Amino acid sequence: AVVSTQSTGDNQMELVVGGSKDIDNSWTLNNCNIYNDVSGKSFELLPGKKGSTILGGGKYNPTSSSQRFNIGLSGKWTIVSSRLQVPLAERKKVLIFTDHSKASIKKFRWNARQIINSKGHPYTADMSVSKSGFKFEDRNNAMRPRNCGVSKLNPTGMADHLVMENGRIVMSSNMDSSWTFEYGDL
Repeated sequence: AVVSTQSTGDNQMELVVGGSKDIDNSWTLNNCNIYNDVSGKSFELLPGKKGSTILGGGKYNPTSSSQRFNIGLSGKWTIVSSRLQVPLAERKKVLIFTDHSKASIKKFRWNARQIINSKGHPYTADMSVSKSGFKFEDRNNAMRPRNCGVSKLNPTGMADHLVMENGRIVMSSNMDSSWTFEYGDL
C-alpha cells in the first residue's frame, strides 16, 4: 500500500492511501542528478555524432548542469535534459536529446530502483543500457536520484513542489527545496 499526501491547491495536505496503481503519472523529479553508488557515476550529456547530444555517464559532479535531468516518479516517463530542455528520443536508430518532429520520444520506468527502458533492459552502473533483461536481484544497477525538486502537476497545468517551510513538508509554487533518495535494504 502507498500512503502519501497531496496538495488540495491551497497548501493544505490531504492523505492519500492506496496501491501503486492509484498514483498518477503527474509526479516528477526535476533537475535531478541520477547517480549509481557502485560506479560513482551519474547520467551525463555527452557529445554524439554530427553535433548531437547523447546520454552517457560521468564521474559525479554535483554542480554540473550536464548531469541534471527531469524524470518521472511512477508509471512510464521520459528523461529530459534540464540544460537542453528536450527529451531523450530515437532518431535514425540513435538515442539523442532532441525535439525533432521525426524523433520517437523514449519512455522509461522504475523497477527495483533500476531505470528500465521499454524493452525491459536496465541502465547499468556504467550508465549504458544492458543488452540483457532486467534482473530484480542485480543491485549494482540501482540508480539514486539526488538533489531533486519533487513536483506534481495540478489541474490548472502549473506545478506544485514539495518544500520544507518552517520545519514542515508542504506543497508550494516555489521550488526552494531539493531532495535526495536514500534507500534502505531490499
